[in-house]
Amino acid sequence: MISGYGPYRPRDRSTPQTAPRPRTIGNPSTPGGRVGVPGPDHEAPAPAPWSRRWFGSRQGVLVWVPLVIAFVIALRLIHWQVLESGRLTVQLNAQHSLDTAVPARRGTIRDTAGELLAGNLAVDFIFAVPDQIRRPEEVAAKLAPVLGTDASELLRLLSDKTKPYVRLLGGTRVDQAISDQIIALALPGIFLEPTTRRTYPERSLGSHVLGFVDGDGNGNYGLEGYWNKELAGLPGHLRAERDTAGNEIGFSDRDWRPPLDGMDLILTMDRTIQYIAERELERAVIEHRADGGTVIVMNPKTGEILAMANQPTFDPNRYAEAARNPEILTNPAITFAYEPGSTFKVITMAAALNERLVTPDTTMDDSGALSIGGYTIHNWDGKANGRITMTQLLEKSSNIGASWTAFRLGKTLFYRYVTAFGFGAQTKVELQGEGIGIVKNPKSSDWAEVDLATNSFGQAIAVTPMQIVTAVSAVANGGLLMRPFIVKAVVNPVTGEMVEQVRPQIVRQAITRETAASLLKMLFRSAENGETRGTLVPGFQVAGKTGTASIPVAGGYDVTQTIASFIGAVPASDPQFVILVKIDRPKDEPWGSLIAKPAFAIIGQELTRYLKVPRTEAIPPGVATAEARSIANALTTPTGTPRAGDGSGREPKPAVPAILRNGAGQPVSNQQSVPTQPTRTPQATPRALSTDAVTLAAANRGTTPVPDRQSSPPARPSATASIAQIIETATAQVIRTPVRAR
Repeated sequence: MISGYGPYRPRDRSTPQTAPRPRTIGNPSTPGGRVGVPGPDHEAPAPAPWSRRWFGSRQGVLVWVPLVIAFVIALRLIHWQVLESGRLTVQLNAQHSLDTAVPARRGTIRDTAGELLAGNLAVDFIFAVPDQIRRPEEVAAKLAPVLGTDASELLRLLSDKTKPYVRLLGGTRVDQAISDQIIALALPGIFLEPTTRRTYPERSLGSHVLGFVDGDGNGNYGLEGYWNKELAGLPGHLRAERDTAGNEIGFSDRDWRPPLDGMDLILTMDRTIQYIAERELERAVIEHRADGGTVIVMNPKTGEILAMANQPTFDPNRYAEAARNPEILTNPAITFAYEPGSTFKVITMAAALNERLVTPDTTMDDSGALSIGGYTIHNWDGKANGRITMTQLLEKSSNIGASWTAFRLGKTLFYRYVTAFGFGAQTKVELQGEGIGIVKNPKSSDWAEVDLATNSFGQAIAVTPMQIVTAVSAVANGGLLMRPFIVKAVVNPVTGEMVEQVRPQIVRQAITRETAASLLKMLFRSAENGETRGTLVPGFQVAGKTGTASIPVAGGYDVTQTIASFIGAVPASDPQFVILVKIDRPKDEPWGSLIAKPAFAIIGQELTRYLKVPRTEAIPPGVATAEARSIANALTTPTGTPRAGDGSGREPKPAVPAILRNGAGQPVSNQQSVPTQPTRTPQATPRALSTDAVTLAAANRGTTPVPDRQSSPPARPSATASIAQIIETATAQVIRTPVRAR
């Protein structure tokens, strides 16, 4: 039996049923009101979806929160996969692909005999990948002694996990010896990146000719700057996949474009002649306590530059030290202009002879003074020479005679020849930074009649050493002005074939061959019987001219300092080379005959021996076994006074300047006949050199003759790296068929 269970009784539908009345409760918001709401024993109806109450309900939270999260995720996906996809792709490719430029090998520079002057040294960058270094303290402790740096500084770099890699030593490259030590340590996370560094095995030899290459691989100054494009070549490109250690995956796809190595340069410059020129220039600068100087040796028949030396100089391997004084990097031989003084009388005489206005025997009266337009011109010694020939004019270096000759020419003809000899324009030598000098235009308003006179003896006109050498070489070459050049050939380093040959180039016929021959004879008399007599180069006649140039300053000329020079051709009958020796601001003597001429004599004697130039005359008795240094000593005694019996008197310092304003007793105003500023400002302090080095130069190098051209040149100190370490891809060989001529 089931309790509480009654039998089913069907509902009586005949009797109306009354629905139960709902319970009412008071509505607190409606006083006294009652509404029909469920009671406490009934559930509240569910809120409408997306209503305010629904968002706060359990059902709403379970719906909208996942939707919001999904929306945020979608936004982030759009951000990374759409907006940032390009950057991420690049970053991913950078991590897993190798895409780098491969530097080309820079071309070498060699002298005319194939001796290396500029090459490339195999070096490495050192870099670290911090993520691959587990124990940075240990790595820093082992690496610091090898690199010669502080271990704590290394530890800071090796522990920086925020960088994918860091270059050590501030990006400084290390040579092979240090690289080998690093490889032997086998330190995790430390890598070597091979590269090259420019090296100059001869150190300062020919530094102004060569220039230098900076840390970014760019050539500066000299040949490195002028020929930078040809020397640098074209970099290659490598694109491939790499592993986590940064190494290329060998079986992956790769895109490889090999670099095109730079061309090699073969110079006209001879290493041995360059050494002789630099040695004697340095000796002269030290001996006379000069601020600096220049020596240029040129083959007048071709325009080839055999040597170009300057003081002070620098070591291109350590160019950063020299860069503290940028002027020292500039090549004074082609850039800085100076007033040439009496060496310019060669040009004045060449013009007058060529116009047949004078002959070597034409005479004039030298009264010692000449008044022109309110100025008075004097000879260098303030004396009158009386009646002299044109040859004696050069021997005595008469300013009055040069002025007289220029006035016979007239301004039109005079400046036509000045231009014909190349003054006032670049010689177009293949070196960076060539200047043009200063030549006044006779048609300009600032030109005065006195300028014609002063220009005739090398004042109020400024030239570069290269210009004056080129002009005098034209006289030595039968009147043909040649374009000077120092690069003989451009060679492909891979094939060894010559891709460019620089041939001798005639610029113009400045004077006739007859005029040139006549002038050379006059210059021989000038060198032999001039201000300081004596044998210059035993066995050879020398055609030459001294110069003692005043230095322009604001308001006139500095009467206390000069530029002493001598330029000459050897032998006078058939010149094989022309030498210019220029000494800036000597402190003991002002004269070119006492300062520059002895250095010329030593260089000339050694070059005739080295180049095996046939003698043109017998050697005077007592000079046959004399060494080069004895030739200089034959000109003056150690105290600077002339040797007894040479028939010459020592040149006194002039009592008055060469040019005086009439009635004022002062040098010519710079507003009318001289540049407003000096054409070059030399260093205030001469280069400091060791006294022991001076003694060694005088005792050893100065008295030892250089062997002939078939012998080995003087030994020079090697660079910090051995020659065996220098990367060479081309060998010295005979140049054959040129592809094109410059």
